[in-house]
Amino acid sequence: MEVENAKVEASARAEENIPPQAPIDLTYRDQVRPWLELAEDLRTLNLDSTLAVPQICVMGDQSSGKSSVLEALSGIPFPRGSGLVTRCPVRLVMRRADSGTRWQAVASLESSQQSVSAESAEELTNILARLMEASTRQHSSSQGGMSTEAIVVKLTSADAPDLTVVDLPGIVRTTTAGQSINVIDEVNGLIDSYLQEERTIILAVIPANQDIATVDILERAQRVDPKGERTLGVLTKPDLVGDGNEEEVIAVVKNERKPLKLGYVMVKNRSQAQIKQGTSSEIARQDEARFFSSHPIFKKLSQNLVGVHTLTTALTKLLVTRIQTQLAPMKRQVEQLYGTVRTELRRVATRGTPTTPGEQQKLLITITQDFIRQLHDCVRGEYRDRLIVTSPTLRLYTRALVIFQELQSQVVATAPRFKDRNFVDDLAKKMESLRGRELPGFMSAQSFYMFIQDFIEAWRGPTRAACGQTRALAAEVVADLLHQIAPSYPVLRDAFDTAANSILEQTEDEAITLIDSLLLREKDPFTINEFLQAHINKLRYDKFETAVDSAFAGDNGNASWDMAKQHVINALRTWYQNSHSVSSAANAEDLSAILQAYWTLASKRYVDNACMAIDDRILGTLCPKLQEALFHHAHDNDKLDAFFVEDPAIVAKRKELEATKDRLAKATLAMSSIQVTRTNKKDTDHGAAAATGSAGQLIRVTIPSALQGLGLQLADEQNRVVVRGFRDANSPAQDAGIHLGDTLVQINERPVTSFDNAISQLKALNKQDPIHLVLRRL
Repeated sequence: MEVENAKVEASARAEENIPPQAPIDLTYRDQVRPWLELAEDLRTLNLDSTLAVPQICVMGDQSSGKSSVLEALSGIPFPRGSGLVTRCPVRLVMRRADSGTRWQAVASLESSQQSVSAESAEELTNILARLMEASTRQHSSSQGGMSTEAIVVKLTSADAPDLTVVDLPGIVRTTTAGQSINVIDEVNGLIDSYLQEERTIILAVIPANQDIATVDILERAQRVDPKGERTLGVLTKPDLVGDGNEEEVIAVVKNERKPLKLGYVMVKNRSQAQIKQGTSSEIARQDEARFFSSHPIFKKLSQNLVGVHTLTTALTKLLVTRIQTQLAPMKRQVEQLYGTVRTELRRVATRGTPTTPGEQQKLLITITQDFIRQLHDCVRGEYRDRLIVTSPTLRLYTRALVIFQELQSQVVATAPRFKDRNFVDDLAKKMESLRGRELPGFMSAQSFYMFIQDFIEAWRGPTRAACGQTRALAAEVVADLLHQIAPSYPVLRDAFDTAANSILEQTEDEAITLIDSLLLREKDPFTINEFLQAHINKLRYDKFETAVDSAFAGDNGNASWDMAKQHVINALRTWYQNSHSVSSAANAEDLSAILQAYWTLASKRYVDNACMAIDDRILGTLCPKLQEALFHHAHDNDKLDAFFVEDPAIVAKRKELEATKDRLAKATLAMSSIQVTRTNKKDTDHGAAAATGSAGQLIRVTIPSALQGLGLQLADEQNRVVVRGFRDANSPAQDAGIHLGDTLVQINERPVTSFDNAISQLKALNKQDPIHLVLRRL
């Protein structure tokens, strides 16, 4: 059959004078291949969940001709059948080999270290079917369902393009026999996850004989890519377009209908008859060329809009361009991720696994001293350590002040309405009910004592609540600090926690006892503070001033002077009789002012004393008592053994973070090692302009100011000043377009002659002025 096909192909070329597909120029391949390999290297680092790598995803309905497009691109006859055939993503990595190189392919599940080799396209088809079955059996929860785990196919052939594409399951409308209804949602979810990735190029496969306005995949693509900047349309089945509909199809191909920035390409793949006959890809390409050159309508189309070869070239250029334009953002993302991972690693860092009692005692003492030192800083509000500075929840005293301020607000809220008329009337009634042997005009001191005791009792509830809140806050900070200092020793943390909670419960009881003593003392009124007299006089004067204002305000402006004077005299006489005559009402008015003045004095004094008592008993004694309790553990060998058994979950997380850190470092190295070609200002990132130099590329950048510093980490490497890092994830230098590996050439038009010279120039800069840098990028 292969010999017969070869003869037919040769005969077809001779008869139609159609040349075989020309190989891609080697120089072009050398420019393209490194970028494709970079994307593949980044993908093999298993950073998919954190770093999105540019890719091309083939999407469309089950009957859109999607499989035929992939076959035309790769030469692989993908599994066919009714219903959902592609039941998991297939990443097809194609690389063109030199002429005469043997066809070979390797396939594997993405999560598996084992791969299966194929010696022919037909063998690979069977392997793909088996791998899909294995993937869905392992990962699908529904009958006849699909899997999100990808199959990776690496194909090397003299006829293959330099291209990587991802084939996704076709959009499911209805299920077939033996399939769960859940398959529809599973496929939609998988397709949407790829659609929403902003670095993904959407290859939308559309039957040419279908109304473009009703194409589902274009509607989905438009939701995530409204400007059509990353969507390329592929029209299939042009031979099935009905008579009279060709002009509509041409309008779509020319990007006049449903326009996309990347446009459309129309291809003709093998027909069902050719598939059954086993027509080769080569003959199919020749048939496609004949179709477009001889069709009475479609032959009007430019050759740049039709054919698999046009599609292959367009996809390769699109993917490479996408990788190039996304390189700088990906670098920044990786650097940010690297910093995040390092921070996470510090949180789960280990202090080792000591084995002998001596080593265990030494480590316990070290951890205890470190813990007590930092806890003392938290209690005292001395936030010098980086751990506390970067963790606001550890700032114990700052958070305790919030509790104290709330206590103050609650005590103030208990104040009686001293100026309210009803309060004074009630006070007069109570004074009458408590009247003893006092002569008229004399107030009972006992009445004052009884009233003030009732008012002060209202402070007990809020103060006890503040004690409980402070204890709980201290316990929370202790637990958080322990997680920061000894994250991998759960038994040790539990022991420290238990000791701290025991001490805090004891000191809370002590604080409450002290608070009760303060309240008892406040209920026996006393002061030598002149504030009381001054405040009583002020309140009395305020009342007099109010009475005067009221008297004059009630005067009729049209009355004569004598009438006005008499009105004021009468009003003031009435006020004086009510306030200063010998009566219950007058006594109540006077006592109200005295109560208000003393309550104000006592409440301020009490809040200060209560807060100091809570601070002293609960916070102030915590560190010394806890340190004494913890050092007792150093002599218990059984506890020491258990203290330093690491938490398996923390160990696993540390290993995972270390592996991620290693992968991110490799990703940074891979992205830094590739050369970037920039030809004009539009191609630069953040205003960097490129000019080609004799040894590498000169990059000119402008940084508006250096008030926050440049954020560069420079290294002296063989008399070159090289950028080896950035102090912050969004440093001004990084935002301006400077990359790792760039070499400083000029600073504000002055040449850089050495590392010391560069440092001197940078230190001498006016940080408010723009800074112009020239760097060489190799």
